[in-house]
Amino acid sequence: MPDHSHLDDKYFVDRHIYNCPYCRRRHVRFSVKGTREFDWTHEKKCHVIFVECASCGNESMHLSWENIAVYDSGYKFTTDQIDDKLFYSVPTSLHAVDDRIPRILRELLTEAEGCLKSNFLTGASACARKVVYELAIKVGAEGANYEDRIKSLKTKLPSVDPTYFDTLLTIQQLTSEKVHENSYDGWESKHLKLILATLYEVMQEIYVIPKIREEKRKAIVDLKAKVVGGKSDAQKPEGTT
Repeated sequence: MPDHSHLDDKYFVDRHIYNCPYCRRRHVRFSVKGTREFDWTHEKKCHVIFVECASCGNESMHLSWENIAVYDSGYKFTTDQIDDKLFYSVPTSLHAVDDRIPRILRELLTEAEGCLKSNFLTGASACARKVVYELAIKVGAEGANYEDRIKSLKTKLPSVDPTYFDTLLTIQQLTSEKVHENSYDGWESKHLKLILATLYEVMQEIYVIPKIREEKRKAIVDLKAKVVGGKSDAQKPEGTT
């Protein structure tokens, strides 16, 4: 069977279905709740589209330089290539950062992505570096600068795929030979996209995937208790396995 998993990385799968950034359900129906237009500059118009998830009812906002037409009923777009026509969305990513990731890291990742979408590269660079700094504090990693902290994180987090840390180091080495962070002049957009995607995956491996595994393990233990007898995790005294 063909692999269509790349569709999970899009906001809009087609004119009828999208991936909701709020309830995180994939391939759910949506409706266009309204469109607006405003003056970005004296000569340039910006078009705003409000979209409601059919599952959770939350609305997201999307900006485009093009006037993306909708059906007369106001419910669906007339094109499938919607993501290609958008330059900014709120939430800024269909990956509304998982609540299991510490709040300060979630906020920095979201802010960095928002800066990147607006092409505020200095702000995005600062947020990305701050993510590394805050993560280092949380896991007890050390280092006087970005590169040293990444190396320390790689040592402190052996359960995380080392490819992610190698990627972060490679980008640093490609873009700057400066030692002190105060003199660092930021990353380009292509570098930031890779850095943020990598940091997101690191956060997933540290904070999300282990909890998902634990939830699945508990579900199996509970199911086993129902089928063959014995106590479920919920019935066991605290501190026992």
